[in-house]
Amino acid sequence: MDERPLPEYATLTAAFWAVFLGFVATNRDRIPERVPFDDLARVALASYKISRVLTKEDVTAFVRAPVTEDAEAQEPKREGMARVLGELLTCPYCVGLWIASTLSYSLVRFPRETRFATTIFGAYALSDFLHAGFVRLRGES
Repeated sequence: MDERPLPEYATLTAAFWAVFLGFVATNRDRIPERVPFDDLARVALASYKISRVLTKEDVTAFVRAPVTEDAEAQEPKREGMARVLGELLTCPYCVGLWIASTLSYSLVRFPRETRFATTIFGAYALSDFLHAGFVRLRGES
């Protein structure tokens, strides 16, 4: 991976902002003045967990496979938009913004259902932290 695919990065960035601006323009009356802390916490924890599952777990390799080159679906393709999408779908930090945005849009449009879903993934994230802490306390690897 020598040359960075700047036009493709620009296209992906433009798509992100087009969706954002389109959502804001069509949902001005629904967007809350303030986001309650509990919603922020739910979206943050759910975004963390969903991004980890999407980018790292074997069960979601089928999502990454079209834009990656290895059997584990962790090595992005070498060029073009496939590379850019491969980089996005193998990086939990990178895709986290897209997930947080999607969950936030969903919270505006479908608050009840989104709170339920983010509670599930937030609990899943907290469960991971508890498991990791338990393993560390016991001195296991």
